[in-house]
Amino acid sequence: MLILALDASTPVTTVALARDSGREVLAEISVTASGASETLLPAVHAALHLAGEDLGSVERVLAGVGPGTFTGIRIVAATARALSSGTGIPLSKNSTLDALAAPALAFSRDVLAVLDARRGQVFARRYSEAGPATDIYCLRPEELSVEGGPFVVGDGAVRYRGELSRLGRIPPDGSPLHSVTAVGHVISADLTPVSPEELVPIYVREPDAEVRRVLNPWSRP
Repeated sequence: MLILALDASTPVTTVALARDSGREVLAEISVTASGASETLLPAVHAALHLAGEDLGSVERVLAGVGPGTFTGIRIVAATARALSSGTGIPLSKNSTLDALAAPALAFSRDVLAVLDARRGQVFARRYSEAGPATDIYCLRPEELSVEGGPFVVGDGAVRYRGELSRLGRIPPDGSPLHSVTAVGHVISADLTPVSPEELVPIYVREPDAEVRRVLNPWSRP
C-alpha cells in the first residue's frame, strides 16, 4: 500500500510517502514555516516528485489530527478530505502524539511524548510497547507527575526541559526524536479507513479562537 501521510500539528509541516507501514520510505519532506496553508500542498507535490510517483498511485491518505496547532490541524484535515474527494483515495487518521512516540519506542519501552501546547501548557501522553498507556493530558509542565522515569521526547520536552527533566531522561535538544514526522504517523497508525466526517481534530482543549471570543464577547465570530 502506498501511503501519503500529512501533519502540520507543530510548527513543522511534514509529508511522507511510504509503503508497508513505513518499512519502505520513498520520500519525506519537512518544512519549518509560518503557516501550513502555504507549505502543505507544495510539500505534497515535492514528495510525490521525489518518490517518482503521482497522486493516482496513492492508496491511502493518512492525516495527523493533533493535538497541536489548531490551524495546522484544520488545514491538514481539509487538505486530506479534498485529496480524497477528488481521487477516491481512502482516508485514515492518527494522533500526533502517537507519531511522536513511535520512533522513540525503538529506544525505550517507556516513552512520555510531550508537545508544546502554548499558553504555558503541554499536551502529553505516556506509551509502552503495547501503545498508549494513558489518556492525553493538557497541563502546565510543573503539573505533570509520572513514576518510573520514562524517556521524554517532543518540542514540549525541549521548551520545558527545566521543569520536565525530573520526570525522566530527555534527549539533547537537537535530537530528531523531538520532531513529529509523517513517517512516525505511518509506523504508528492502524490505517483503519474513516469517512471524511470522522476526520476531525483532536483538540483536547478549546481552540484559541474560542478562548479569545470568551475573553472578548463583543468580537465577531
